[in-house]
Amino acid sequence: MKVRGRDRIIRAVLFLLLLAPNLYALFAASDLGSPAKAVAYMAIAVMGLVVPMLFLRARTYFIVMGVFYLFCAPIEIASLFLNANPATPTFVGLILSTNWREVVGVLTAVAPLLAGLIAVWTVYFVLAARQPDEWLIPRKAALWTMGIGLPVLLIGAGIIFGRYARDIYNIHAPREVIRQAKDLAVMKFYKIYPYNIYLNTYQVVSERRAVRQAQAQLASFRFGIQPVNDTMPELYILVIGESARSENFALNGYERMTTPRLAQRPNVVSYPEMFSQAGVTEPSVPHMISRIPITQHDAVYTEKSLPEAFQEAGFTVTWITNKSRAFYMERLLEAVDKRYETGKDLSSVNNYDHYLLAPFAETVGNGGKQFVVVHTMGSHWRYDTRYPKEMERFTPSIGEDFQLSMITPANREVLLNAYDNTILYTDYFLDSLMTIAAKAQVPAVLMFMSDHGENLYDDERQLVLHGNYSTSRWLYHVPFIVWYSDAYAALHPDKIRCLKEHTNTRDNSSVIFPSMIEAAGLQYSNENASSAWHTRSIFSDQYSSPDTLFVLTSEGTCIPFDE
Repeated sequence: MKVRGRDRIIRAVLFLLLLAPNLYALFAASDLGSPAKAVAYMAIAVMGLVVPMLFLRARTYFIVMGVFYLFCAPIEIASLFLNANPATPTFVGLILSTNWREVVGVLTAVAPLLAGLIAVWTVYFVLAARQPDEWLIPRKAALWTMGIGLPVLLIGAGIIFGRYARDIYNIHAPREVIRQAKDLAVMKFYKIYPYNIYLNTYQVVSERRAVRQAQAQLASFRFGIQPVNDTMPELYILVIGESARSENFALNGYERMTTPRLAQRPNVVSYPEMFSQAGVTEPSVPHMISRIPITQHDAVYTEKSLPEAFQEAGFTVTWITNKSRAFYMERLLEAVDKRYETGKDLSSVNNYDHYLLAPFAETVGNGGKQFVVVHTMGSHWRYDTRYPKEMERFTPSIGEDFQLSMITPANREVLLNAYDNTILYTDYFLDSLMTIAAKAQVPAVLMFMSDHGENLYDDERQLVLHGNYSTSRWLYHVPFIVWYSDAYAALHPDKIRCLKEHTNTRDNSSVIFPSMIEAAGLQYSNENASSAWHTRSIFSDQYSSPDTLFVLTSEGTCIPFDE
């Protein structure tokens, strides 16, 4: 059957719509900078669309491929726009961790874009459904391609990947070369739309299933912490920040006075060279409260966490949070003695961290031996909703009319002003926690560290927000602030001396677990275990910082952090 000219044009348009995310990647993806990479990327992308033409008729082809390609396109385009790279496991994980209220909030913010997207989908599927039910490729040409073209293509690709694998890994055994070549070929598909979306989704779902299975086996786990025999009231507080970066804290040398209250408060010690172990909340927070280093990330869910270590010692453990539950926190939130959840999320209106002050004050007022975790919204986008209007000092700032599409380098000033207002509000919030803790008049220590930092178009890569493909100092460099009460200083002058002596150290969030254990004077049943942790505690004169800091990238690989 002869194909009409109009049908050819319609099919070309439909084909280009399917290929749109890949075409956008040529301009937006930072790792496709060389012509060779761009050609290889598009060759695989086009082949992925052409091969099904051998087996499917026109109408069926465009409907099936439309479902497979178009519905995930917004995810890929969002990753390319925000991160300058295709969607990674981390980005997909963020999407899967987002609840429907947050999704509705984001969709409302980009209503015009959403309307345009729905219009494109509607036009596409109407045109696809009207396509004649005929073969896109003549049967004779299709048979020749399947019989000769595809085998030649596969053999050629195998030879290329085989030589590549042999040179990279310096291997020559045929079986090993084939295995490594296969792995390298599969890895390519983790970066090419739409395969990256589906492969990364499968990876994230599989990993979460494994996490839940591992956590289900922890009922009998014990750290071997010795119970504390005395009844003297004590208070230890871990405040987990969100998206706060060290560079924007005046305590650490920032030119703007973003921390006026903490700068005036006594007994505050700031560590200007501290780093997160991951660039997103998950898996950063699990490692903040674990003694498992990031280099053993797969094992982080195979043992309990810092709050449960305090439970072993006989402390009452309370978790106070302003964030919706994440899957990795489900078991822990059920395990603590008390919890307070606002039930709000990133898109909630008037969702300010100061709503956590009342339950914190009530908890602290109960006396006894207490360990409290306060998990905040901090400086997470959207910045203007993280602080009340009266805390807006740095202007011009973003407002309700600021849309996601307006996150561009040209608007960096208003983004930075709004972000600095969140830091100013964090200063107020931390100072309020310290005031409440000081009124308890008990030995008390508060540690604050952000789960990760934030990019704000800081260098030529033009990275913004977090969850990015590329590592950056701004993403991993986080504030670490310690406060202690007068009562604690009177009891432990040597620990306070060590605390102050180590302020110039370069370290990461792995110091939290041993430092909290040391601050509280807890002991393991195994004395060798206790002695080993002294070298990682900032309260100890035996402390030493690691020679190399490791971080987990959004690809799930652990690498040395090179600023």
